[in-house]
Amino acid sequence: MRVLAPAENTGMALEDILLRTGEMDHMEKLIRHRARNKSGLSPQDMLETVIHPLLDELEQHVIAEVSATEDPVHLKAVVHQWIVSRMDK
Repeated sequence: MRVLAPAENTGMALEDILLRTGEMDHMEKLIRHRARNKSGLSPQDMLETVIHPLLDELEQHVIAEVSATEDPVHLKAVVHQWIVSRMDK
């Protein structure tokens, strides 16, 4: 995961955002949900087809929706709602 630059809003790595918002476990559930029908994939293929695309999409969502001055409660809400919205796909 790359570190978001200050101009890209939060200035934190995506991993830090997930940990600080308490959404890491929720994100892990989403990854497992998306990987449920892909048990035959190699670890590398799982990274490339499931994990990285989800993390990239979340990162872009955070960049678009959250400014550096946003409070942590809003950041958590943005991340949480994004994860919930992806569980249905």
